[in-house]
Amino acid sequence: MVKIIDKLAAIIQEHQKKLPNIRPLEVDEGFDAVYKETEDGNLHIDNEMYLCSGLRKVHLEVATLGPLDILHCIWYPEPEYDLPIFGADIVANKNIVSAAITDLSPVDGINSPVYGEIAKISNVYNFTNVRSNPAWGDIFSPYCKFARLETDEERNIFCSVVDEYLDKFVGAVWETKPSSNRVHERRDGQINYCSQQKMNDKTRRILAKYFGDNWADFYINQILFDFPQ
Repeated sequence: MVKIIDKLAAIIQEHQKKLPNIRPLEVDEGFDAVYKETEDGNLHIDNEMYLCSGLRKVHLEVATLGPLDILHCIWYPEPEYDLPIFGADIVANKNIVSAAITDLSPVDGINSPVYGEIAKISNVYNFTNVRSNPAWGDIFSPYCKFARLETDEERNIFCSVVDEYLDKFVGAVWETKPSSNRVHERRDGQINYCSQQKMNDKTRRILAKYFGDNWADFYINQILFDFPQ
């Protein structure tokens, strides 16, 4: 059986190839592939990063910890481009997905033309076990999908949502031109997005448990949720 994180990673990687002028973004030494034996099982973390015209960072993280599978993906736009932030996360245990979330999160309101297409896609797909956004989840758009996935059908539906969201988002990246208008607002919006994500302390606590506080802080602040320059 193909794991959902493998299927989703393949979908994301296929869309990455279609981005304009895509090229590797150097991963800080020691963070591209991480391995540690722990009392909870072997911990593997693989990171790949790119940048392209319009996006300052295209990040895909795939991790395993014993039976736990984790996928984390964020595509950060350059503030000069009127684009939202694409994100997708999966937490699965033996293919039972306790949390699956994907969104095109606004950094300057939902004014980007891509939201018209995203709204249509969002209306097509629904999930049985919808999860409530966390207290800091006001960074997400009205089209955020956040659910627990218990069947093959719902896992396939979630992959379809990510596939279609990315299809429209990649098209928007190609079509959007840089503009000096509202750059500061979009930069501030992206900083707020990263700051709110850091309020979810669960990831940091897990990393600190296995690697120490300094390592965890660097990983959170520079690998996962770094501010735009």
